[in-house]
Amino acid sequence: MAIRHYVLLATDGFIQLPTTKELCPSPDTLQKLYVFGFVGGLYQVIEGDKITYENPSLNWKDPANWSGLWAMQSTAAIPSPILWADQGDRLYITLINLGMPVSHLSDPHTIHLHGAHVATQLDGFPESSFSVPMWMAPTEIPPTATYYFLPEHPGTYMYHCHVEASEHVQMGMYGALVIYPSVESLEAASIKKDSCGYWRYKGEIQEQIPRYASHRQFAYNNIQTYYDKEYVMLLSDIDLKWHQTVETAFETGKIFNASDFKPDFWLINGRAFPDTLQPHPQTPPKDSDPNLTQINYESYVHVYTDQKFLLRMINMGYAVVPWHIHGWHFTVIGKDAHPSPFLSISQKLDDISMHLCNKNSMNMNDDMMDMGFTETIGSGETHDLLLTAENKEPIYGRYIFEGQDSIPSLCEQMSEIKNIDPALIAEIPTQPVSCNNTNIVTYVDLCAQFEFFPQFYPMHNHDDYKVTNTNTLENPAFSNYPGGQLTMIQTDAPLSNPKSESK
Repeated sequence: MAIRHYVLLATDGFIQLPTTKELCPSPDTLQKLYVFGFVGGLYQVIEGDKITYENPSLNWKDPANWSGLWAMQSTAAIPSPILWADQGDRLYITLINLGMPVSHLSDPHTIHLHGAHVATQLDGFPESSFSVPMWMAPTEIPPTATYYFLPEHPGTYMYHCHVEASEHVQMGMYGALVIYPSVESLEAASIKKDSCGYWRYKGEIQEQIPRYASHRQFAYNNIQTYYDKEYVMLLSDIDLKWHQTVETAFETGKIFNASDFKPDFWLINGRAFPDTLQPHPQTPPKDSDPNLTQINYESYVHVYTDQKFLLRMINMGYAVVPWHIHGWHFTVIGKDAHPSPFLSISQKLDDISMHLCNKNSMNMNDDMMDMGFTETIGSGETHDLLLTAENKEPIYGRYIFEGQDSIPSLCEQMSEIKNIDPALIAEIPTQPVSCNNTNIVTYVDLCAQFEFFPQFYPMHNHDDYKVTNTNTLENPAFSNYPGGQLTMIQTDAPLSNPKSESK
């Protein structure tokens, strides 16, 4: 058990959204957007008698830090920092209200841990508890409130301000909250790592789980929820007029009528395609403290073939999202921080099979699982989707490179298309995507090298008009496709030595 203490500061800021479909658009094509949000992050982690992480600059009790904290005004972005803990940890969140210097608004704020089972005093619903007033001067100690959450169940959650939630959520005051199983909770479910590093379930070695895996590579206390990589996909929508009205409300006295809500932009982790392919600005460097690098908001999924990856879907928007994934069918292993009931059924069948056949058979029975290729995610819901990047080369490689059944190879067909119009052959940026040095591939080029990998699969909102970027600067009546809630999954060739690739 650890004590994890975050310090979040409520303030305003600006983000920029693409209005074109260019990978690296010129600055004059970007839409500047006024937002609210939380800044700050992890302040302290205490495990036993030892402090394992500390950011002294977030210590609001030290007068030497007041000017630095005050300087964080108007630095908000979308989304707010990710919060995470293990099951059974003590999670504290201290809230400081910096105010909204750009718009001169002096709203109070709260922290609502959406889906958390907490006492009403800590729920962040101001109409039945309290809210935090604005800090008035950097020469005075800031007024604060510290929220407490004892996570009893692992899963995907979210948090947001609940003051005038219709407006403050739309303005961007939200972030992801992830709770992992603990070593102890896994052991209670008969999942344990032995002294040699092997993962065992009910005493049997699980060959499908690498020895380098940690307890934070299980979504739930269930052996079938192991994954190699995880990604947060926090979905939201933006009404440009609403944001502009709030930005100028102090000067004009105008108030936006929420019933007039009509979104112009659709975001994944605060960004619209093609920005969703770029490195996320909130991701810390790889050499940072492990407390900061456990999970991030990267939305370009990059895995090796045969790896399992978890998508933590969070809908903070105001509309239902039909989330569609190309390439594979996913397994719904959880919803709203509760494991799927099909998991326990499948696990019991595997337990019986393992007992009768005296062998390890810890694999999901697809016929007994909730599977699909489009998941309908309501506002305020979280869904955990588990996928395996299965290798398609054995089935499709021959046709692509050699042809079959008297049909010429797809490589030959694409070459003919390229001779007619080269623009019809997609140029695909590979990760890491960088505007300074982006690596572009085409499948015609890969054909010349007899290369099947990498493979690229989109995933997106299947309300396809939300896979656009509104051309607000040049022609508001026109939108650019593709854009909006769209990103890519890149799968590379299978690892020759899977043990060499850690999470």
